[in-house]
Order: sequence, then structure tokens, then C-alpha cells
Amino acid sequence: MFDHTPKHEARFNKIPQNDDCETLLSQTSADDYTKKPKRPLWHYGISSLFLLYSVIIFLAGIWIGSHRLFDTDSFCGRHVSHYSPIVKEGIGLHYNLQHFNGSFMKLNAFRQPAGPEVDAAWSSLGTDYRAFVVSPSDGPRSGLTPKTHVHISPRYGGGYPANVEGLHHLHCLNLLRQALYYNYDYYHALGAGAFSNADHIVRFHVTHCLDILRQQLMCAVDVGVLGQVWTYREDPSAFVDFNTEHKCRDYDAVRKWAEKRQLPEEVPPDFLVPPGAEDVVYEEIP
Repeated sequence: MFDHTPKHEARFNKIPQNDDCETLLSQTSADDYTKKPKRPLWHYGISSLFLLYSVIIFLAGIWIGSHRLFDTDSFCGRHVSHYSPIVKEGIGLHYNLQHFNGSFMKLNAFRQPAGPEVDAAWSSLGTDYRAFVVSPSDGPRSGLTPKTHVHISPRYGGGYPANVEGLHHLHCLNLLRQALYYNYDYYHALGAGAFSNADHIVRFHVTHCLDILRQQLMCAVDVGVLGQVWTYREDPSAFVDFNTEHKCRDYDAVRKWAEKRQLPEEVPPDFLVPPGAEDVVYEEIP
């Protein structure tokens, strides 16, 4: 029914068998494929110079660190401080270890009952220093501008009257001390400083100081730890150890700087420039 007879006979030719067909690659020696190209001499020279440079930088870093040419105190102090003339001059930027007097039961000069002696101790900290002058060039970087802040007449050198914030914080702490319930009557009767104002103004002043100190303590939160010690050998009881070690700025250097630059107690009537039409003037005490 079906014719399976092939009409054409398939033919195949033999692949020539000779030595040339044993490999399809060139006759290049196998060693030629494993040899790496030689690097030029200048390449080794550059590598050596780079290694030498790295060693020099490393040794220089050790030398600088050992000789304290890099003032880490000043660098860190400037980094975490808002710009001010004090920062510009590098005042109080060096830190020293100080052991806090955290005694619970033993009084010191700042913890005495109300009176002239304790007032003198607090006054020695610069709590009542007068303002100093921030120069016109330092004003903007310190956050002071002619349109928003009181400034001094060019006739008297210009600039801005300002106070050191840290000294104001101690002024506030001193006012809180004076307003303690067991001190209040003494200072109220004395009628000096903040207590020369009406009682409701004194309350505003005290709560202002309280909240300023709250914000400052939160801003510069102390991350040290308070351990505990044993008290009373016969009947041991744990008590918090407030006598801790701290790294502190040179407060006295800042105080002396501010003391030296205080404005006179009395200034000429035209010492300050009156506000202009475009200057910021608040409708009430902010």
C-alpha cells in the first residue's frame, strides 16, 4: 500500500582525520594562557608611595594625639554650644573633673538660713552682674539683630546689651532659694531685688525662673548615674550617693569674663537707640 523504498540514497562523507584536526585551537602553547602580564615598574612605585603615605599619616596621628595638639575640649565645647562672644574667645571651654558635694545632712555656705552671709556666697557667683556688650559683628551669630533686639547707639560704640545665660540660671536658682517657704518672709520684708515688686509679680518671676531651669536641665540632661551606699552599720540601710564625679566647664573663667565686661551702673540717656517704625515692639511683656 505504501512504498517505503527510498528514492535517494543518503550519502555521508568522512571527516578528514589528520593531526591538524585534533584541536580547533591555535598551536599557541598552553603556558601562554596561564602567564600574567607583567606590571610596569611605575605601578609598584605608586603602590609603595601610597603605603609610605599611609604609615606617615598613622604615625602623625599618634604623635598629634600624644602631644594634644588637637584640643578636644575646645572642639567639643564649640560643637555643643550656641555661638556667643564667650565661645568665640574660647572662655570656659576646657573641662576638669570635679567631685560634687552631694551631702544630704551637712550644710555649706550656699545652704545657710536667710541672711547676709548666705547672700554674699550667692552674690560671689555673679548672680547679679550687669549686662555686657555684644559687638555688632557678633550680634547676628549670637541671635541678636537690630530689628528685634535693643541695641546701643553708635555714638557709644554700638552693639547689644546682653547677659550670660549661665549666670542668669544661677540668678534664678538664687531667687528660688529666697522664695523657699522658710526664707520667703525674710526677703519679703527686706523688699530688695525681685521682692521690691508686688507679690503677684514675684510669683511670675519665681515661676519664670523655675521653668527656665527646668528647660535648661532637660536641654543639658546629665547622663551620669547615682549609686547607693550603706548607712548605719548597726541597722544597715541603703541611701543614694549624691557625691558624684563630673566633667565640668571652667565656670570661674566665665564669671570673671562677665564681671570684667559689665556695663557701668549708670549710662547716658541716649545710650540706647529708640525703636524705629519697623522694629519689633511687643504689646506686652512676653
